[in-house]
Amino acid sequence: MSIAQAISSAMSGLTATARGTETVAANLANAMTPGYARRETVVSAQTQGGAGGVRVDGIARIVNATLLNESRIASSASNEARVISAFQGAMETRIGLPGEPAALSTALSDFQTALASAATRPDDEIRLTQLASAASALAGRLNGASDAVQAARGAAQTAIAADIETLNASLSRVAYLNTRIAALDADGTDASTLRDERQVAIDRIAGIVPVQEVAREGGKVALFTAGGAVLLDGNLPATFGFQGDGQVTADQSLGAGLNLPTFNGKPLEEGQMKLFAGGSLSAQFEIRDQLAPQMQAELDALAMDLRDRLQAANGDEVFVDPIGGDPVGMAGRIALNPLADTRASGNPAWLRDGFGGGPANAAGDGSRIGGMIAALEDAADPAGSAGLSGRATLADRFGTVEARVSTRRIEAEGDLAIRQSRVETISGSLLADGVDTDAEMQKLLQYEQSYAANARVLVAIDEMLDQILRM
Repeated sequence: MSIAQAISSAMSGLTATARGTETVAANLANAMTPGYARRETVVSAQTQGGAGGVRVDGIARIVNATLLNESRIASSASNEARVISAFQGAMETRIGLPGEPAALSTALSDFQTALASAATRPDDEIRLTQLASAASALAGRLNGASDAVQAARGAAQTAIAADIETLNASLSRVAYLNTRIAALDADGTDASTLRDERQVAIDRIAGIVPVQEVAREGGKVALFTAGGAVLLDGNLPATFGFQGDGQVTADQSLGAGLNLPTFNGKPLEEGQMKLFAGGSLSAQFEIRDQLAPQMQAELDALAMDLRDRLQAANGDEVFVDPIGGDPVGMAGRIALNPLADTRASGNPAWLRDGFGGGPANAAGDGSRIGGMIAALEDAADPAGSAGLSGRATLADRFGTVEARVSTRRIEAEGDLAIRQSRVETISGSLLADGVDTDAEMQKLLQYEQSYAANARVLVAIDEMLDQILRM
């Protein structure tokens, strides 16, 4: 080997060592950066013109595409379960469990206790006032639960709009990055940083809808949902649209005040939503259009049962629905008859004497109150269409709804735990392919040794040239 070849070989080694050291430093600095993929310096033997040494071919971005797609699908499923679990947990907190002070069944129990107390002393104005107060509290508890359900639907509607906005922005960003990466690849420039940014944008999309990435020519990628909808394949991303207010009422339903999103300018049909199922977007629609209306129907059934039982007992409207008619949303409207409501300057004696306008009962006549007690404790068929079946007392009916809410919360949390476990398992596999700081430090030592060896070659050449010049 000539001196020139030796110098060339040593200099190429120093250059490769410098690039490798930079790569290791970048890996260590970004080990915890979201979307960052481990880099490796790609080198090959340099043999052109008989010169030895190494040539730096570029920087490789190490990504397991299959595992990354699996991770995104798992993340979408986990997001969906998390949204639903949060909703079910909030409903259980609002409806309550038997024995809890704020539970619906506790308010009913307090009302029944007040009825029993008033029945023993129907002439006692204090007991009648306490009865009216307990009745108002029961109606208020049903009102509050119904309001919470509709607030959850409104929150879901707001979240849908936010998801749609994020989806559109992220798809546009991926399309832009596709163009930039293709241009840099064509120039031979390293585009790893832009690829990291693109991965973060796609991960953001995956939290909203399950997405799969497919490589295309020129460093570009195409995006499809797990259901097969094309989100991006080319330069123009798909666009979503959505119209909806943040306030939702009980009488609104899909097609009656509530809409589905548009896809590329065309309204989606209910059956087409399965193309986007599996992420936070579909979970919010499920809450708005299925889970929350189901909860509302059960509350309405309880309110209707309460009103109808007491009306059937004595022919009196103890509890009233101010607008009447449609039972949907009754739980949010039911109230104690204003004639007996002390908050509305009413007289609680109406509860003892009746609301029919006939002659008043004697002050000591508790027969009407006794009739209300019997009506609540009677095993009757369910009211409404909330899937409640069998004959039961009103207390049992309240307990059934509370048990349903608790069961849904437990099932939702169990589903979330399973899906989150899968995310953690796949994340562990991704981390194994990611930056291993110990391995990077070992590479750094190797580069240090390589640098020292190549530097020693140059020192030896320098000493040899000095000796030749002194001859």
